[in-house]
Amino acid sequence: MTRQFFGVVMFDWAYKKRLRDDLETWVGKGWLTPEGAAAILEDQDQDDGRSRLPMALAGIGVVCVALALFAFIAANWGAIPKSIKLAGIAALILGAHFLAALASRSGKKGVSDLATGFATLVFVGGMALVGQIFHMPADWSGGAFLVCMGALAAAWLSGSVTSLTVAAIAAVTWQSSRVFTDHAGGADAFISVVYLAAIFLHPFFHPARLSRFAAIAVLLVTYGRWFGEVADRMPGGDDAVGAMILAGFGGLFATMVQLGPIGDLYVKWSSYKPVKTHAHWLMLRALQDIGFMMLCALVFVSLIAVQEFDDGVPLMRVFSLPVALPLLSAVVLCVIGLLMSFKTEKALALFAAVGLALLTCLAPLVVENVLLVSALALASLIGLCTLGTWFNNRFWMLCAYLALTGVGLWLLQVTIGSLLGQSVFFLIAGLVLLVMALWLARLFKRKSGPADNAEARS
Repeated sequence: MTRQFFGVVMFDWAYKKRLRDDLETWVGKGWLTPEGAAAILEDQDQDDGRSRLPMALAGIGVVCVALALFAFIAANWGAIPKSIKLAGIAALILGAHFLAALASRSGKKGVSDLATGFATLVFVGGMALVGQIFHMPADWSGGAFLVCMGALAAAWLSGSVTSLTVAAIAAVTWQSSRVFTDHAGGADAFISVVYLAAIFLHPFFHPARLSRFAAIAVLLVTYGRWFGEVADRMPGGDDAVGAMILAGFGGLFATMVQLGPIGDLYVKWSSYKPVKTHAHWLMLRALQDIGFMMLCALVFVSLIAVQEFDDGVPLMRVFSLPVALPLLSAVVLCVIGLLMSFKTEKALALFAAVGLALLTCLAPLVVENVLLVSALALASLIGLCTLGTWFNNRFWMLCAYLALTGVGLWLLQVTIGSLLGQSVFFLIAGLVLLVMALWLARLFKRKSGPADNAEARS
């Protein structure tokens, strides 16, 4: 607990330090008035987390009250008639939703969310109690299915983040508990898509950090379930499954990274300038961060996988629909992004770096040379490190540097017994670094040249 608190304090300190530096820069460029900067700093100094403490305690209190209610019913199970149990559950759900509606009408969004969350928890507990009342057999998959439906209804009707989180947990439970079938049923596939769309779109209209990451978790679990059902039926053994993982998940993560920049470029080049709301930006940014982290990890995995594949990976069996769909989406987005960013150097670098990382993930499928795949892994991770530095994104830098460190340690372990291997490894790494350094130096010089000339003339 102390370590967690220390980590939060350190991150908060780093954020405030960076904010002060950014405010000084913005004031110097005339984007922000000194009075506005002072007001922001004063607000940050006063905001020490105490304003969020009442809602946090209230949320814990709501969960405790719901648990107390279920424990009371369980303790008096035989003494309470069935009709009273059912009527009490229904009355609690309706009463909580009515309280949520009154609070929302009064502008008390926090109270409304808590009341809706309490109603959702009562609904979840009520499902279990109804099963006990009528002696129904245990069915985790069916229960999670119904809980997800009820929680989604509450989440969309009231905008409740708590209810959406319950829906996401129920959707993940349903996906993981339903039985694998030889042929995935059309009804299950349709329900999976509906649940994913309902959960994934919610943060676009009701932004919240918890709902964004819950939606991304459901996306990954839903895709993983679809991927697992198809991979389980594919012939070719572990090599085919490994190749499917590199291609399918590589395409998915690359798509997640590129969706936000494609939207930015569309807004930039569109004739009628569509408006991208703050909620859209936050959701696409969360997708981008998770995709970037997973893509860095997959580049490292691809380097290890190149030695695990036997001769001749069955490529024709690899490109099934769960693999081809995200991979084709990633390639199309990369090509479109490169074409649309011909006058935007930062965007051009992003799509080029993501394309190189995707190529590295696919390299073990067609190349058996460890040195070549190693060179690609080093080049792509160095490109991702540079990208994080250029975009001033510390999370990207951390992910890329961790993956680069892993690749370096792995290569050092593999080549430590061979001086020739070490020489080739360090030669390739040095050449890649020199080429990238020269390219960046020329790029930055060309970018700063016009500004320097204009300042000299003035």
